[in-house]
Amino acid sequence: MNRHEYLASLEKALKSAGVRDASDILEEYAEHFDMKTADGYGEDEIAARLGPPEEIAAQFKEIAPDEGRGLGTKIMLAIGLFFADLSLAVPFFSMLYAWVLTLGALAVSLTLPGLVMITGIDRLDMVSAYVNTLYMPYVCALLLGIALLALGVLAFIGTLYCAIYITHLLRAYVRWHKTVWAGAGRKSPPKPLHPVIAPKKRRRMRSIALISLLVFVVFLITAVGSMILISGSFEPWHVWRWFV
Repeated sequence: MNRHEYLASLEKALKSAGVRDASDILEEYAEHFDMKTADGYGEDEIAARLGPPEEIAAQFKEIAPDEGRGLGTKIMLAIGLFFADLSLAVPFFSMLYAWVLTLGALAVSLTLPGLVMITGIDRLDMVSAYVNTLYMPYVCALLLGIALLALGVLAFIGTLYCAIYITHLLRAYVRWHKTVWAGAGRKSPPKPLHPVIAPKKRRRMRSIALISLLVFVVFLITAVGSMILISGSFEPWHVWRWFV
């Protein structure tokens, strides 16, 4: 049974069992197929490991939220989840997403000066009054600008990776939230430890990161070497009076 056939059978079984959150369940199992397919498993093998759709639907029916749980239990559970979210989840994920914003700001702060140095726009009279940059020959500025631009791209890839992983962690927490509310017996496919990134996209991101790192190292060393040669000193910042 392939992915399409399995999910269609599961959807039919869930509807027959009268399970209310069928769409959420289908999304979980579709994500499980994506994760295992990316790991190299065949669709038939994944379907066999998950088990018959009828059994899964029956287990969800047995633990339907409205069955076997009194109003008092629901209220206590809702209060517990609320305080867990307020005291733990919200501060934790706020801190993680603040880190993503910080990395994004770093990427921008590296990219913009790099572009300015590469284009030499700061040397124009109409721009120099508003953009304050350190003096150096254009060849040095060009090399250093390329190094900064590469570092900015590397920081952007890091930002993207962090955003993907943190969002994956948030989705795992939301799934746990739903599982606790639905009942301890709810059966869900295992959540992968790492987010599922399409192989082509993952290879592209990795290649860009490695190339950016290589370009940064090479051009930074070249830029420093050119500064030393042109200024005739191992301390070009003194020769060009950067801190005066």
